[in-house]
Amino acid sequence: MPEHTVPADLDGARPEAILRHFQPELSRRDARRLVDFGAVARGADDDARIALPLERLRTGEPVSWENSLFSLTLALRLPVLWGDSNALVVSKPPGLACHSGPLVDDHVAARLTALDPGAGLAHRLDRSTSGALLIGRNAAALRALAEAHGESGRTYWAIATGEPPEEAVLTFPLRVTDEPMGDRPKVVVGEAGGQPATTRVRVLARLRRAALVELRLETGRTHQIRAHLRALGTPLLGDPRYGDAEANTRARATFGVRRPMLHAVRIRFRPPEAPAEVEIRAPLAADFASALSALRGRADGR
Repeated sequence: MPEHTVPADLDGARPEAILRHFQPELSRRDARRLVDFGAVARGADDDARIALPLERLRTGEPVSWENSLFSLTLALRLPVLWGDSNALVVSKPPGLACHSGPLVDDHVAARLTALDPGAGLAHRLDRSTSGALLIGRNAAALRALAEAHGESGRTYWAIATGEPPEEAVLTFPLRVTDEPMGDRPKVVVGEAGGQPATTRVRVLARLRRAALVELRLETGRTHQIRAHLRALGTPLLGDPRYGDAEANTRARATFGVRRPMLHAVRIRFRPPEAPAEVEIRAPLAADFASALSALRGRADGR
């Protein structure tokens, strides 16, 4: 996304004011809505995260947004990170479902139908997971994206409890059981009849009783990351189905962690009718970035 720097005369200003400074054509209402929808990121590169409406930004701080896609962001009420006539990449916030289901009043698929009647999701993310989500804007594009599925790449960041190995390739087969009541796991690991599943894990940083890990999927099974990290003995922090209850309780009380700490940070794919692949990065969700910062501080002894 195009990057700007907070000027000295706007030190301490909120994201809305910074946005309007660089995009004076925006009305106050649209600027406020764009910030509310998560269209403004603060920080750069791997430290970039969604800016919250009431935060104060500081002189010299990098900020970014994709102004050419503002109209789509306003229509979908989701940050659109990349788009053309055939495909979009949006940044899904945690808590928003991809599809309809029990107790789901709002979901990404319904928002897409209102924008492009033929649009659909090329893959899905769990309701609690944040980050990059690929969309086909018409039936032909969806077919093309599905056919190229093996050529696309999704990278996730997760906060895993405990001490995972520096690198690992997890190949535990996974079998989906009937949907359970409550928060019990719905995927059984390593049993006969399970589907092959491969997850590549790499530690990016050691934290306090946890680690920031990068995960690359070679298959896309239900709850694959969550079940595989549990099988490794280092479950996702905040995961009520597959996690460590004691660690979750401590993280909720100390850092406000209220969901599994999983973020789809990058997606690589070849858009239909395009000559080359593109790779899009989704800024970290604010709650993920906050927990990561706090745990880094703890690991450093602060």
